[in-house]
Amino acid sequence: MLLGAGGHARSVSDVIASRGGVVAAFVSRSAAEGADPPIIDEAEFAGSSRFGAYPIVVAIGDNVTRLRLHRAFAPSRLAEAIVALTATVAGELRVGTVVHHHAHVGPSASVGEAVIVNTGAIIEHEAVVGDGAHIAPGAVLLGAARVGEGAFIGSGARVLPGVVVGAGAVVGAGAVVVKDIPAGATAVGVPARIVG
Repeated sequence: MLLGAGGHARSVSDVIASRGGVVAAFVSRSAAEGADPPIIDEAEFAGSSRFGAYPIVVAIGDNVTRLRLHRAFAPSRLAEAIVALTATVAGELRVGTVVHHHAHVGPSASVGEAVIVNTGAIIEHEAVVGDGAHIAPGAVLLGAARVGEGAFIGSGARVLPGVVVGAGAVVGAGAVVVKDIPAGATAVGVPARIVG
């Protein structure tokens, strides 16, 4: 069961299909007739026992919403980490994380719960990614970089070795982070500078 029916949910569905899996249904605010897999509304999902056997992945792009919903379910209801066949993983992944096509998680890296490791993203050796973070397509975390809970690393951004990006921080697309970014800050540019 995928909670969400937008673009990210469709990408997660593709990762599941790459593994030979099947999505039972998408769960959205409103149902959609004739969709395949079916899109059911939240009320039907909450009120029916027929979906209880399926593991759940919260497939919503917004970090805050994804992590909040993920934490609302008992761990036994949540799917293990899902890894595309074209991805490589040597590090540790926690429940509800999705590693998309052509992504890489290096040795001794640690990736938290409900994380998006998007298409072509690289998390190098000993890097740590907090729960609910999103490492966007083509972003790179070099060795021992740290990304806090709910942070967003934009497409093509680079976080240099040992640099820390705080919880809830946003790193803009293409930025190169050469020094620590505090929690909640927004940083852009080369080298990255705090703009908000």
